[in-house]
This record gives sequence, C-alpha cells and structure tokens, in this order.
Amino acid sequence: MPFGSIAFVAFWAAAIKLWFLDGAKIPLICICLWLLAGLAVPRLHWPGAVFVVAECVLAVVLLLIERYKSALL
Repeated sequence: MPFGSIAFVAFWAAAIKLWFLDGAKIPLICICLWLLAGLAVPRLHWPGAVFVVAECVLAVVLLLIERYKSALL
C-alpha cells in the first residue's frame, strides 16, 4: 500500500472520529486545509509528495487533538 494511501486513510479516519467525539468545528477546518492543499499543489506545479506531506501533517494534528480531547473525558 503506497504511503499516500495510508495518509489518506489516517486523515479521514481521524477526521470522522474527531467529528463524532467533539463536533464538526476542528475537522471542518482541517478538511478545508486539505482541500486547499489539494487544489494548490497542482496549480503551483509542485510534486505530489508535497500534498502527501501536508496530508500527513493534518492527520497527525487531528490524531493529537483527538487524543487530547479523549483524555479530557
């Protein structure tokens, strides 16, 4: 399984999990950033790996926020 697919699954799983745990605000912000990166990378003629890195960073941010929020419960 390519690394981009793992990042894709991790990002969306974390976004959905956080959406159910804490509401829609934080996941929607990250989804908008994901869409922005997806639109900006091809228009700026950057390699696709830049999008995968952005996706990984957003996935890690969502996972850390989810861990923090679940620790507060």
